[in-house]
Amino acid sequence: MSNYEKSGKVFIAYKGNEFDESELVRKLRTTFVSSYTVKTLCRSDSDIIFAKVVYDNYVSDRDPYWNSQTKIGTVSGYDQDEISSANSDYYRYGIDDSDKYHVLINKLYKDYDLDVFKKLANCGMHFSSVIWDERSNKLIAGVTESNDKYTNLYYGFTKRNGEVMYSNDPDVLKEFCNDVKQVNPNTYIVNGDEYTLDGELVNKGNEPLIKKTRENADYLLQSFNSMFGLIAKEAVRDTIEHNLEEYLASDDPKKKLSDYIVKELDGATQREVLELIKKTIDTYIFEENVSQSLRVLFDKILEEYTKTINVPVIHNVYLNNNQIGQTKGGFYHEKFEQILRQTELDEPIMLIGPAGSGKNVAVSQVADSLGLHMYYTNNASNEFKLTGFIDAGGNYRDTEFYKAFKNGGLFFLDEIDNSDPSALIVINSALANGYMAFPHETIDRHPDFRIIAAANTWGKGADLQYVGRNALDAATLDRFDNIFFDYDRKLEECLYPSEEVLKFMWSFRDAVLKTKIPHVVSTRGIGKVYKKEKNGIPVEDILTSNVVKNLSQDDVNTVIGNMTNVPSSNKFYTGVKQLVLRR
Repeated sequence: MSNYEKSGKVFIAYKGNEFDESELVRKLRTTFVSSYTVKTLCRSDSDIIFAKVVYDNYVSDRDPYWNSQTKIGTVSGYDQDEISSANSDYYRYGIDDSDKYHVLINKLYKDYDLDVFKKLANCGMHFSSVIWDERSNKLIAGVTESNDKYTNLYYGFTKRNGEVMYSNDPDVLKEFCNDVKQVNPNTYIVNGDEYTLDGELVNKGNEPLIKKTRENADYLLQSFNSMFGLIAKEAVRDTIEHNLEEYLASDDPKKKLSDYIVKELDGATQREVLELIKKTIDTYIFEENVSQSLRVLFDKILEEYTKTINVPVIHNVYLNNNQIGQTKGGFYHEKFEQILRQTELDEPIMLIGPAGSGKNVAVSQVADSLGLHMYYTNNASNEFKLTGFIDAGGNYRDTEFYKAFKNGGLFFLDEIDNSDPSALIVINSALANGYMAFPHETIDRHPDFRIIAAANTWGKGADLQYVGRNALDAATLDRFDNIFFDYDRKLEECLYPSEEVLKFMWSFRDAVLKTKIPHVVSTRGIGKVYKKEKNGIPVEDILTSNVVKNLSQDDVNTVIGNMTNVPSSNKFYTGVKQLVLRR
């Protein structure tokens, strides 16, 4: 068996939403014969998909690798012997299993940032690697001199949406992209900007429509300022002028502009600016001196953000006139601020609501706003999942609850109503006493410890929809403040701006609730329908895989008969009425 059979072969790294995971996997599966599989890493919130062909016997031991602590993902092409040699230079990481050497790239990036490529090149490695740094929203791709086809690196932009894609095999990219190009040896690319391994800027941006001339930039600036008019503060205009070249050279100019509007302007000004753009964009006449390319680019920049003013808004959250947190410019559930305030007051909270309503996301946003690390546990099936245990070697195996209780942070116990009721005594005791006896030590509760639980039921046991849920004892129920966390239509409208999708899904959900058919039509489910419709998946396939799955034909017919407030021309409504389930 060759080294490359052991280390994996072709990889693909993609940021965008034109293609989904299954499409990338399907193509990679045709690349190699049997004995290989495709391992994937998906970060849906960031539109990131990493995939790699790996030898069957090494699926669990090969990249793509995601470090949940540092929020860093990596996928690479390399020589197993060379990375083994590089690992010996960095023995302090303690990677003593040859099947885990790929982790080295991830760990080195955490410590050395963009110098990771130079560090590994100096160890004699030939490799190509793509890194997703979720903390700083950076997509990084680098390559050294090649010694094999799988240590080269290529890039292209998808045929429809122009989204970036990397691979170490050009033939794979050609299936998705036009004009595939090779990344220059001994360089790395950060969000479109190309550098040498020593960090010297080689090429600024790769937007093909851009003409970076001072004359055209001046005219574009005038256009901005004319549109913003009196509501744009002098500081706003100064910032635009200062960053104009950066906007124009950006890999994604429209996102760059959106990020600026979100981060630099307060919520009221954002709304005013966007309303003004919305009113002006169709009639505004650009100066004749602005090139056609720049006019096209300007339209492209504003198109996505002028259709609606539902742009993420940064705002501060106050309690008794004291600022307790700041949002980061995302979309937030209607109960977000209530949860945030009660968490800051150190009130244990139980979020009660249907599956897929966004409870996990909301808790993560609360943690971010309060500057707390979030510790997650999905149900407490036994007390050891909370307290930890001493293993056969005498070592203490800690838990997320232990780390949060000792070090401070937001502990999130999901599916508390699917937990063993006896295990929850641990939490009751810890909250009541302010200290906790763990198997190896007794510790006092950290002042910054907070707890939120989530449930699909009210703690009274199973119902028609959630048949496996347990009844919670009175002490547990009394310990937590209940907040009903339902589907938020305003949030769904912001996240998935398709009237056709929303009208149908809302009507379908209302009919399900009216008829009491045990079926979930979640916010998460609406997102899947929206994404697939946007990417051209046939309506029938969307309906059968995401809307009516697990329903009988009789149930579907009953739901259809109770649907209201959806136009007869709606393609999903037409499709579901014509649907004949073959089960």
